[in-house]
Amino acid sequence: MRLARSTPLFALVSLFACATGASEDGGGFGTFTMGTMSGTMGTDSNSGDGDGVETGEDDGSDPCAGASPCEDASGDIPITGGVSSSIVPDKTVDFGQWASAGVGGMMVTGSESSENLTGAELGDTIDALGGNDELTGLEGDDLLLGGTNNDLLDGGDGNDRLEGGSGIDICEGFNGIDLVMGGPGEDKLYGGAENDVLFGDAQADELYGETADDRLFGGDDGDLLDGGDGNDQLWGELGDDTLFGGEGLDTLIGGEGNDILAGGTEDDIYIWRVDDGDDTIDGEEGGNDLLWLGGVGPDDLTPLRAGSDYVLVTPSGVIRIAGYYLGSNQIEAIQTEH
Repeated sequence: MRLARSTPLFALVSLFACATGASEDGGGFGTFTMGTMSGTMGTDSNSGDGDGVETGEDDGSDPCAGASPCEDASGDIPITGGVSSSIVPDKTVDFGQWASAGVGGMMVTGSESSENLTGAELGDTIDALGGNDELTGLEGDDLLLGGTNNDLLDGGDGNDRLEGGSGIDICEGFNGIDLVMGGPGEDKLYGGAENDVLFGDAQADELYGETADDRLFGGDDGDLLDGGDGNDQLWGELGDDTLFGGEGLDTLIGGEGNDILAGGTEDDIYIWRVDDGDDTIDGEEGGNDLLWLGGVGPDDLTPLRAGSDYVLVTPSGVIRIAGYYLGSNQIEAIQTEH
């Protein structure tokens, strides 16, 4: 069993920097000291003589609070409208591929005590029940059920289905195409060597796809998702999540909440939709990265330079590309659904 990472993989610069003042209509975006700018946030007051720009309704976030005035960033990253949502991957999971998990092998049942429970070479079902248990599937397509308390689940070889149950569990699929599900506790889930599917469920979970093309779903609360090697799909879902794509061509979808997204060094896709919250992107160098925005068009966006960051103000949130003007964290293109 691998130990989970205990420290973040990178540190982002301060999320909000630049501009001062309070908006004319009571919103929180303040006064932008630039020449002219098209307002996109409700009722706006635009000035053409360099005196500043007031932005209207907002969700309470200030993209330019602090050190120095923001600047108009129109044209710094090309923005193309009318791009289909087909770029967003299908979220459906075919659970039928694990229908044989636990079929044809042993039935191993634990108790309320803490035990080591081990299967054999066929498709075993291991149900821990209570106690802090260690479950090992070995070979075959196994079904491992953690039950209550804090359990350690090891699928071994084969296409296994692991369910942590309640408690704080550590689940690892290892070899095979595995389905790894956390449960209500704060779990650590590992995929293994093939194309695995990981579900964090409730609480703040850590999900590690490791190698191959994995699909990670954070669930409720603020989760940490790390795709590892391969072309991964990461869905933060609810909560303030942190997503790392790792190596490969990854797709990162923060979902609702204020998320941090870091694709890695290859060609990655970042997905944001209306009402997804305020997201921060670390694109990294070396790839041609794309940001796709659902539910908005180019006219709904206000591009700004806030210190070293590129900021997009939308009608329902702020998207920040951290360190863009330092040349280290790049997004090469922005596309919108409308």
